[in-house]
Amino acid sequence: MTFRPGQPPAAPAPRVVGVRRLADYLKRRLESDANLRNVAVRGEISNLNSPANGNVHFDLKEGEAVLHCFAWGSDAANFPPLRHGIAIVATGTVATYAPRSIYQLLVNHVVLEGVGDLHALFELRKKKLAAEGIFDAARKRPLPVFPFRVALVSSRSAAGALDFVTILRERAPHVRVVWCETSVQGATAPPEICAALRRASVADVDLIVVTRGGGSFEDLFAFSDESVVRAVARARHPVLSAIGHTHDQQLCDFAADAYVETPSAAAKRIGFETRELVARARDATGRARAAAERGFERFDFRLRNALVRSKLTDPRLFLAPLGQRADEAEAGLREATDREMTLRAERLRALARRLEAHDPTRRLAERGARLQAASLKLDSAAHRVREAAGRRAADASRRLEPAVRRSQEQLGRRFELALVRLEGNSPERLLQQGYAIVTHRGAIVRDPRAVPPGDAIEARVAHGTLSARVERIEADGDQRIG
Repeated sequence: MTFRPGQPPAAPAPRVVGVRRLADYLKRRLESDANLRNVAVRGEISNLNSPANGNVHFDLKEGEAVLHCFAWGSDAANFPPLRHGIAIVATGTVATYAPRSIYQLLVNHVVLEGVGDLHALFELRKKKLAAEGIFDAARKRPLPVFPFRVALVSSRSAAGALDFVTILRERAPHVRVVWCETSVQGATAPPEICAALRRASVADVDLIVVTRGGGSFEDLFAFSDESVVRAVARARHPVLSAIGHTHDQQLCDFAADAYVETPSAAAKRIGFETRELVARARDATGRARAAAERGFERFDFRLRNALVRSKLTDPRLFLAPLGQRADEAEAGLREATDREMTLRAERLRALARRLEAHDPTRRLAERGARLQAASLKLDSAAHRVREAAGRRAADASRRLEPAVRRSQEQLGRRFELALVRLEGNSPERLLQQGYAIVTHRGAIVRDPRAVPPGDAIEARVAHGTLSARVERIEADGDQRIG
């Protein structure tokens, strides 16, 4: 190799080693350092985990520095009770863990020092906000059963948010996700989360989901910031909290309208599968059709029952009294004629007896002639009376028939008009004219104020059923915006 004056010599080529060899080298260096054997480390416990085999895993945290700790079950059995947030002094040896490329403290002894500052602040805030009623169950709102637009308050790089979106797309592709991006960790996270919640509140969505994925208690503490908790409580839409941790809840979990442990659980809770929605819609349609058929059957039964009880089913029932009255009038006329004839015959017989009592030939002949003349007149009068009675009976019969026909026509028109009105008031006819039957939770809606804004309603029209959500309510005399 040639060196030029004024130029530094070239650096030697780096030595190439395998990953395992380098890991072994670091392990030997750590184990050979006397300062790293039997060292006592002070810190605050976080991410405590105790598997079923008795071993203990936890982190010791001081500021932003974190040291992973591991203790065998035989040593951990002698430890005082451990929990998140307490400060301890852990004694052990520093070693490496090659599969995860970390260094850790193999703890064999633990001494308690008191409750950590971060968890103490958590408890203080929790008591304060609970006293203000922010965590009260009475102020929590029910989540929509079938949300179609969901505001997601999270970071696009957060693993939990990606899990949520992936599972939601698989289960319910009809649900649209509106991103309200924010950082979810660090000092700038709380104001950014509050701003994202404000954007979600003014968005046209049915539900707000706050999530981020797993992390240490310290990483998740941004969701216990007092401003974030109050922003969750003030949100215009129902809030589902799914921070993505299983050991501890953050304060926004208590303030949210509902809480689940992981983003995946949140996606499964709100994302009903499309097949299930179709099945529910078919079931509701079937029940509505069955209810309509039962209603039509009841109307048909009532109509038939009314017609059976009505005189209109047989016009003869209506005309019979009129015919009876005509028969009675004719019988009365005949009786009157017979009485008149009988009376006149009695008078004639009386006159004949008087004539027999006065038997002079001349007077008898005269009276015989007068009697004959009177008899002729009587016969003529009787004939005229009978003819007049017959003409009146015939005339009454002729006038009765058109009256009966007119009555039948009027009753027929009234019957047809009643049928038209009955059919016009039929629910099916009203639906065919463009009207709709609106129901909320199975009950017919008559007052718009009975349906809270944001609730789902169903409107039955002529050829099916519409599912909708109430955005605005207008009632007589007032106006309320949902």
